Amino acid sequence: MYNYGNRKADPTTRAAGLTTSLVVIGGLAVAIATMKYVAPPEEEKGEVAIIEVEEDIEEPPPPPPPVDLDLPPPPPMVIVPQFEFDVPPPPAAITQVAPAVDRPQPAPPAPPAAKPAPPAAPSIRSTPKPGRRFKEPEYPAGALRAKESGQTKVSVCVDVEGRMSNAKLVASSGSQRLDDAAIKAINGNRMEPAIGTDGKPIAMCNPPYVFTYEWRLPER
Repeated sequence: MYNYGNRKADPTTRAAGLTTSLVVIGGLAVAIATMKYVAPPEEEKGEVAIIEVEEDIEEPPPPPPPVDLDLPPPPPMVIVPQFEFDVPPPPAAITQVAPAVDRPQPAPPAPPAAKPAPPAAPSIRSTPKPGRRFKEPEYPAGALRAKESGQTKVSVCVDVEGRMSNAKLVASSGSQRLDDAAIKAINGNRMEPAIGTDGKPIAMCNPPYVFTYEWRLPER
C-alpha cells in the first residue's frame, strides 16, 4: 500500500507545476483581454393589429298592439246660424267750446320821437370886403412900361378868418401879366370875412366869392 505521508515532494516537480499554472493563467488573461463584446441580436418588432369588436346593441321591444275600446260615436255637429243686429251708432261726442272773450289788444308802441331838425344854415348877410389886412397886388413892371390896365375877375374861397385860397380866373383884364399877378397876390391874402344872418363870420367857398381887382396906372 502506497504511503502518501511518507512521500517527499520533489523541488523540480513543484517548480514545473508552478510554471505551468502561471502559463495557463496568463493565457486566460490574454484571451479575456482580446475578446470583443458582441451585442445580442435585436428582437424583431412585430406589427400590432387592432381588432374592432362590434358591440351587441339590443333592439327595443316592439310597441304593444292597439287596444280596441268600444267608444260611443261622436255627437253630431250643430251649425249655429249667424245673427246680425242693428246696433245704433254711438252718440257723437259733444265738445263744449268756451265762448270767445274779446281781450283788449295792447296799444301799439308809440313811434320814436322824431329827431329835431338841424338848425337852418345862416344865410350871408354881407360878402367879404378888402380890409386893412388886404395887401394890394404889385403892378408888374412890364405892364407899366406897356401901359397895360384893366380889371381881373377871379373866384376865390374866403374862410371864417378871411383867408383867401383857390383863386381862379373868371374874366381876363386883357393882359396876361396883370392876370397872373392878380392870381398870385390873391392866394394867401386876407379879407374881412362874410357875415351871416346870425351876425357871426361865415365861410364863403361854395359858391365861392367872386372878386374883381382893377389895375390902374399911377398918375404922374
